[in-house]
Amino acid sequence: MKKRRQKRKIHFVLFITLSFLFVFLSSAYAILSQDVVIQGSAIIMRKESTGGDFVGEVVDEDDGLVENEDGSSNFVGNEGASVNNFIQIPGDSYLWRILSIDSSGNLKIIRNRDENLACVFDTNGRANDWPNTTIYQVLQNFYQEYLSSFASNIVQNPEWLLTQSDKKSGPTLVTIVGTFRDSPIGLIRNDEILNSSSGGISGNTVSSWLNDGYQWTMTYFTNKPTTAWKVNGGKFMNSKASSSGNTVARPVIYLKSDVTFSRGTGTKDDPFVVN
Repeated sequence: MKKRRQKRKIHFVLFITLSFLFVFLSSAYAILSQDVVIQGSAIIMRKESTGGDFVGEVVDEDDGLVENEDGSSNFVGNEGASVNNFIQIPGDSYLWRILSIDSSGNLKIIRNRDENLACVFDTNGRANDWPNTTIYQVLQNFYQEYLSSFASNIVQNPEWLLTQSDKKSGPTLVTIVGTFRDSPIGLIRNDEILNSSSGGISGNTVSSWLNDGYQWTMTYFTNKPTTAWKVNGGKFMNSKASSSGNTVARPVIYLKSDVTFSRGTGTKDDPFVVN
């Protein structure tokens, strides 16, 4: 009788132990399925969202963020629309804005207009020779002076699409003529301005949150390789690459998907702040 009681006691203890273990594992699985990591053997904490994941958790379509079929997203809105994509990076007094988020969570961002970056596209009229243009060197100098200390957070060799466009097909319908990977900094393309508009194109006019006076694009004129496309507000126009010194270059870079933020909701008064 005594042995039987001991055996029942052992069974009861095993039952309680296994029940507790089952509850613990079920709870742990439920927590782990919600982006958590285990540190050591006892501490369970939520995994911090970074890059595009962080932005996507804060803003949605009401803020202008539209998800594409390939898993990427871009900010869309007409001129004057409330598009909450403002971002601040260390060491720069100017705000930037998020153009798009790729499927890996990298953020493509463009700097707000800065008159100090008004320049010619190329003094020798080589708009179709991107790495040898004057504006390319202007961007390299800007990067070294203002962004090199922040380089660990910037994608160093992204794929820049080299494009051309002509008036017959419309300035926002570009043809890819090559790629360039030897620079962490570049410019926006004509087609990206179209993609940022919820109203589309009317003639040569595109209403977009990106519109902000004269600014260069990285797209050159198809039949005139000495000519680069630029934007004046919402109106596209082409200009001789060697002539327009009053046209602003707005730097574009890619932030890595693991970049972290200290705060922000994406509005102009409360931008996303990169650590």
